[in-house]
This record gives sequence, structure tokens and C-alpha cells, in this order.
Amino acid sequence: MLFNFAFRNVLRNKRRSFLTALAIFFAAMIVGLAQSFVNGMLDIYMQNYITYQTGHIRVTTDEFIDRERFMPVDEIMADADEIMANIQNLEGVAGVKERIRFGILLGHQDTTVEALGVGLDLKTSRFNLPEKLSAGELGESGIYIGHALAKRLGVDLGDALLLATKTSEGGLNGIKLPINGLVHLGITMFDKRMFFISLADAKKLLKIFAGTTELFVFANNRDITDGLAQRIKTGLPPGVTAQTFKEQLGGFYTYLETAKVIYLIIEVLILFLASFVVINTMMMAIFERLHEIGTLKAIGMSNRELFLNFTLEGAIIGAAGGIPGALVGYLLTVVMSHTGINLQASLESLEMPIEYIIRPTLSLAALITAMLMSIVVPALAAMIPARYAGKLQPAEALRK
Repeated sequence: MLFNFAFRNVLRNKRRSFLTALAIFFAAMIVGLAQSFVNGMLDIYMQNYITYQTGHIRVTTDEFIDRERFMPVDEIMADADEIMANIQNLEGVAGVKERIRFGILLGHQDTTVEALGVGLDLKTSRFNLPEKLSAGELGESGIYIGHALAKRLGVDLGDALLLATKTSEGGLNGIKLPINGLVHLGITMFDKRMFFISLADAKKLLKIFAGTTELFVFANNRDITDGLAQRIKTGLPPGVTAQTFKEQLGGFYTYLETAKVIYLIIEVLILFLASFVVINTMMMAIFERLHEIGTLKAIGMSNRELFLNFTLEGAIIGAAGGIPGALVGYLLTVVMSHTGINLQASLESLEMPIEYIIRPTLSLAALITAMLMSIVVPALAAMIPARYAGKLQPAEALRK
């Protein structure tokens, strides 16, 4: 009954109600898009860390962790094959990948740059190298170099590079390999610094005759990482440990999770600012209907019912604009999740694993959240004038 009364009141001034709903429409659309883009950016940011740098869980020696920033190639797990087999048999494990990372100075003619070498299984790694090649073909050996790194060095397909670095024995060693492919990962910091070689070539270069330096474990679900890490630790030999991606990122992981909450608060504020027009509309309605309010209170309408009536009017206007706005925002998200936004020019100098093309994340949860916020926030805003109306005395309202 009260809802029908509030609905009829909203329709009494259709133009004003429409313009108010239109403001909520655009706010809800922006909030839905913003939430999808923020979630998409943070999710791909985290996924890139997991894919390229941490895995869901990483198995190394304790000493490797202490000296990790130096990428020590002398901290070797001798029984790596047995460890890999044991981990692969655990429930929830999607795969275990061996990698050997090493820092190196790459030189060609008069140009020398710092680079990060990665020894891995070229065809089955999580890097998806066959799909990332912008030129060349994937083989069993050779160098597959980031296209931006190749540009910095002034090299191209077919050129040979001499790799010389410190070995696991503490001496120096070098091998010469041809550039068989240019890799386009779509992430500035990796395209400018990273190159890939096979595990066999990496072990030959670094003189690792048995074992490996790092094992990257990938889980079926990110949410089971903590429990899976505990089960992995129970089967590891002394001196070897497992770290989740959360532990490896440390405080930065907390920052990323906190960022989602902060952005959500900002989105609520955007809707609240848009809802000021609801406050204005409700105040105008109250002042226009003062005589009516006095009459309703005189014949028995309670303060609570009057308060609920104007609150419902705000919620109805919010729903009329917010629900279509959230749906349009979701449809735009569907389109932009395929096209994306290319921010390569803005991300060229950023040393973080963010892809050039940012795509929003499709999420029914984001759609429902935008819809609920577009109803609840205008309703809360409408409570301010509704409270004023509820406090009016019948005689006072009739006089005004």
C-alpha cells in the first residue's frame, strides 16, 4: 500500500523524476564500468605475477629465498625430479614447472643492456610462448627474446648472441645461440628485459648438472593455495621450502586487496554525489506538498510512515535509473572485454607486470553490486529530506 502511494507520488512530476533518474542512470553505468575495469586490472595484475614470477606456490631452497634478489644459480635442489613427481600427485595441482632464472648483461656491438634469462620448457610453459611469438618459429633450442629487448640491442631474427654469466660453480661460462624468435608478451617490463632459452641450454650455460633452482606450482584454484602449500611442505626434504604467492608478494599483496576496497568506497561516493539530485528532488517535493503532508498527518499518518514514503520515493527513482544504468554498464563491459583499451603509450615506462591492453572483468557480482548500490544509496540520500518531512507537525505544515 505504502509502495503504491510512493510510486504514484514519483509520477506526479514525471519530468523532474526522469531527470533525477537520469543522473542515477549515468552514475550507475560509470560505477559498473569502473568496478569491472578495476577488478579486471587488479586480477590480471595478480595473474601476471603468478604466471611470470611467483606461481601459486614456489618451491626453492631456504638459502635461495634469503638471496633471491641476486637470483642465485648455485642454490640447487638436487632431487628436483622426485619433488616434482610428489607434488604433481597432490589433489588440486594443475601443474609443476621447472624454471631457472638468471641475470645477465647482453651485448651486441657497442650496446650492452641488463636482461633476465629464463630457462624453461619452451613448448609447455605457462608463458604460452607459441602464441606469444611475433616473429620466428619455436624450436628445441635458440634464444626467444622480448621484441623490445631486441630493439634495444639492435638485433633481429637469425643474429647470434653470446651469453656469458656466472655459473653454479662460481666461475664463468658462455654459449652462443641464435635468435630464433621475437616474443611479444604485452607487458613492458618483460618485453624490454626478458629472453627465454631451453632448460637444457640454461643448465649447460650455468653448469647445473643435476636438479634445478626453482619449481613453480600452479593450482586448480587460487583459493586453495594456502592449504596446498601446507601439504607440499610436509613432503619436502630438509632445506627446501614452499612459499605461496601471497608470502612472496608480502605487503604488496595486502595493498592489492586493500585497493579493491578503496575503489569500492570511491564508487559508492560517486553514487552518493549523484544522489544529491535525489535530495534536491525530495526537498522540492516536500515543500510543494506541505499542505498535503499536514493533512495526511492530521488524519493519522505516522511520522514513520511519512518517513518511509519519501525514502521509498528516493529508492524508486534510484531503481528506475540505476538498474538500467547498471545493465548498460554491463553490456559495455561485454563489448570492451573483447576490444579492451590499449594503454601502451602510458605504460611504456612502468616497471610493473601490467599488460598494454586493459580489459574489464565480466562479473555478475559487479552487476548486482552496481544495481544494489544504485537503489540503496539514493534511498539513504532520500532519508535526509524524509526525516525533515517526518518531523513536521500537522498544524505547522498546514500553515506553511
